[in-house]
Amino acid sequence: MKKTNFFSKILTGIITVAIVAVVAFLALNNRKTKLYSDSSTTGNTACNLLNGGLFTQADNVIYFANPNDNNKLYKMNANLTKIQKLYNDKVSYINAAGNYIFYTRRNDKLKSTGNALLSLSTTGLFRITKNGTDLGRLYEDPTQVACLYGNNIYYQHYDQKRGLELYSTKIDGSESKKLKPEAVAPYSVSNNTIYYSGWNREHQIHSMDIDGGNQRVIYDGNCTSVVKIGDYIYFLDMDKNYNLCRVALDGGTPETVIKNKLATYNITNDGNIIFYQIDDGQKNGIYMYDLNSGTNSLIASGDYNFIHIISDYVFYEKFDGSTAYYYNMSNGDTKVFNPNVEKDSN
Repeated sequence: MKKTNFFSKILTGIITVAIVAVVAFLALNNRKTKLYSDSSTTGNTACNLLNGGLFTQADNVIYFANPNDNNKLYKMNANLTKIQKLYNDKVSYINAAGNYIFYTRRNDKLKSTGNALLSLSTTGLFRITKNGTDLGRLYEDPTQVACLYGNNIYYQHYDQKRGLELYSTKIDGSESKKLKPEAVAPYSVSNNTIYYSGWNREHQIHSMDIDGGNQRVIYDGNCTSVVKIGDYIYFLDMDKNYNLCRVALDGGTPETVIKNKLATYNITNDGNIIFYQIDDGQKNGIYMYDLNSGTNSLIASGDYNFIHIISDYVFYEKFDGSTAYYYNMSNGDTKVFNPNVEKDSN
């Protein structure tokens, strides 16, 4: 019995030291965080975040969740070369700007985790430098959608009693603040304004200031998948069989853009081209719609999701996750996206 107690005390001591080391390590990294000088710095596009935030680009580098390696964090050049593993975390909602990458960690979805000390927390909101070092934890419980804007991350914060709620935190992990006590998805933050659809009791389109003030209803509808692109707010209208619609920023009567049942969509930064997945059971597939010419083109028949646009590339996956692809807008080619690691940094 005495020997058992002795080893139990040793084990407890080791765990305590490990936890203290992790807390000290993360606190040190947070103190060293360099803030952005541009108050409108963004880390990903609204539509990419709508599709899981699995790809983003900063400067000439693409940061992505590798579909061939359990969505671990990787990077590659903008021409899809020099693929390198950055960290052994299963990631989503990737944001990148300046020296940092921010992401949602979902190692609870893995069978086992590496990075022994820091995997004591299998979920949360994390920050890491672009060379894959100096990991910092901003929030340790499960998070989902996360969006970098200025020096803040707007994210879905989980509480065991209250569920998901909309929070913001500075990029150094300080000044955490509840903005709204419901599971608002902050896909779209622009001009110091968050655009979103209601979650709990209604699904209207709303806006509010980034500090949580000046909340207002823009459109009284039954809406989901809300993003701001240019002078419009795009959304799927659940009362119109998930047709893609848009409404002006000051409200008014919306117009229907795509008259099909959609599962998801993405729009180029200039707002001219829409990629979307039809989910009507008859002509399922990814299509491209040119708003200027009004022409539609079939990209791939079948069921796909996670549509991401990075420069001239459109990445997407089969619905069952078995294969990933990319479409090159500049030449119309479609290829399997099979990222082979050239150098593993871990």
